[in-house]
Amino acid sequence: MMVRIWEDAPGKRVFMLGNEAIARGAVEAGVQVAASYPGTPASEIMENLAEAAKHLGFYAQWSINETVAFNVAVGAAITGARAMASMKNAGLNWIMDMLMTVDYTGVRGGLVLAVGDDPDAHYSSNEQDTRIAGEYALIPVLEPSTVHEAKEMTKKAFEISEAVELPVQVRSCTRISHASGDVVLGEIRRERNPVGFNKHYKLPYRWDVYGPPGPVEKHKWLFSTLPKQKELSEESEFNWLDIVDGSDIAVVGSGIGWAYAKDALKEMGLWDRVSKLKVGFVHPAPEGKLERILRSSSKVLFVEEGLPFVERKAYELAKDVAPDVEIYGKLRNQVIEPWGELNLERVSAAISRVAGIEIKAEDPAAEARKKGERLIIPRSSMLCPGCQHLGTYWALKTALARFGGKVPIINGDIGCYEQGGYGVSGRKIEPNEELTKKYVALAPYEMLDTLHIMGSGIGLAQGEYHAGYREGKIVAVSGDSTFFHAVMPSLLNAVYNKANILYIIMDNDWVAMTGHQPSPSTGLTATGQVYTKANIYKVVKSLGVKFVEVVDPYDIKGTTEVLQRALQWEDGPAVVIAKRECALQVFRRYRKERKPVKTYRVVEDKCIGCKLCVYLGCPAVWWKPEKKKAVIDPIQCVGCSMCAQVCPVNAIVPEEEGYVFGLPIGEPPKLLKEGE
Repeated sequence: MMVRIWEDAPGKRVFMLGNEAIARGAVEAGVQVAASYPGTPASEIMENLAEAAKHLGFYAQWSINETVAFNVAVGAAITGARAMASMKNAGLNWIMDMLMTVDYTGVRGGLVLAVGDDPDAHYSSNEQDTRIAGEYALIPVLEPSTVHEAKEMTKKAFEISEAVELPVQVRSCTRISHASGDVVLGEIRRERNPVGFNKHYKLPYRWDVYGPPGPVEKHKWLFSTLPKQKELSEESEFNWLDIVDGSDIAVVGSGIGWAYAKDALKEMGLWDRVSKLKVGFVHPAPEGKLERILRSSSKVLFVEEGLPFVERKAYELAKDVAPDVEIYGKLRNQVIEPWGELNLERVSAAISRVAGIEIKAEDPAAEARKKGERLIIPRSSMLCPGCQHLGTYWALKTALARFGGKVPIINGDIGCYEQGGYGVSGRKIEPNEELTKKYVALAPYEMLDTLHIMGSGIGLAQGEYHAGYREGKIVAVSGDSTFFHAVMPSLLNAVYNKANILYIIMDNDWVAMTGHQPSPSTGLTATGQVYTKANIYKVVKSLGVKFVEVVDPYDIKGTTEVLQRALQWEDGPAVVIAKRECALQVFRRYRKERKPVKTYRVVEDKCIGCKLCVYLGCPAVWWKPEKKKAVIDPIQCVGCSMCAQVCPVNAIVPEEEGYVFGLPIGEPPKLLKEGE
């Protein structure tokens, strides 16, 4: 952590990650309860709040999933406490049921929903714009344009929430959440909202959406809050208008879009020549300011990350207040594509088209990027050296090959193991329209056939089975955290409806992909408290699964044998739990304890160049094309022995010496004999 976010030092200027700033805003607002499920690009919000909770005495938790996290926060806010739930864009989908219902009853204490969107899908399966959800729920939505503003907006969001008695959404995005910037600390609110409960607070059966006078009247109450919401938006310090006399061109930017627009206008020498509107309180939009800029200009460009959210509101207004104005952006007069991520080049190009100004030909940054593209080899991410998922996938590949020559379906899920669907072997793909076709997966990165969202794999597997697919075995995979998050109901459904599928749980004890946050199988809470680990085996057995076995994925032969038996099972779902703690976490402890690690090497004279060890997919195993031999990087090798197990000629053997990790930078690693 770059700064102690619990430090009470008003006026101090610090350098913060965007997610740290959001957490700091909650701290300054006097948050009392915080809940989250890990999800990039939002994970660091709770990581920082969990640390601050130890010093400031509020409650923080990693929840089983986003629905639980949001419900926890809602429950706290109903009693009057200030509460926050944080999640990534996809996590918002999980809470929609409650979000669309709690807005009918409202809350007493400030309730902030912090969401990290992911334009360009850096960490996600989609580019969804979650501002739409806030509009759908008729709640206020704030969108920061800088790291400092992310802190200020989060802090203010609690006040807005209490003013309108509704949740308030703070929509960040990757370039805010994972950027760092200057933040000026404010005072930490020491006062805590009193906690209590009144069943009929201001409305009969206030917290019971079905209670008299019923959902329709409570929906009516929600609409009654809109005038106050609009008033707050119009007066908000996060909305800024500058009308330039004589200018017929205007630029409207929201969130990070405003930051790009501001830089582009200044670089192009247009800052003082065009009218400008910065929108930070995006829903309800500041209609008065929008109307003024639409009336004052003949051409208005909208720059926003994601969908044309504010732009669409401008079209609604313009037909009544400025029917002749030309609106540019991502809708009818499209000068920015509604997909991908904004950057300075895209925004500058859009401004030049609207203003009729030619951009200078020389762009040093663009030229540097082009040069980099020529030098850098494109590649996807890979699993870590010694990742146990490599062993699980290899064993599954082998077991399926032995099971028969049909076409299996392997349904993936979200986690480190999703890289089993990334297809990084480099082979050219030739699409075709055959109904059923077999493809050979050379490496674990080609294993997954379907990959969508958390929990989708086992549900899809059941649909495939009940549709009558019998050309090959149907398999689903997920991790331990995903099992708790989304799979338990679906597994029970598979038992209840007798789906003969194979389900593999890749249990590594952590929510590894998002930064090694604890899960129920870790034995730690968000604040580091120790508790009894959840036993996945017992949970699966309690759901009625008859075939349940636990394997060690580092034992490829043993794992393959169990998977072969599981593939033959025909009495409902078979579950195999591939259990071994994440290798990264293990070797982090080794580094701290300065334990030696026995690495492996390739005996060059024995190597026949079959590449099986390379196809295993471990980053520590390389290929020497000039010698047509494999080689192992001793710095990356963690001594898992999986490559040695797949070698058909025993050409991979352990070194007699091992490296010690964790030595000071600059000090050469000392080699120790085993046992020293």
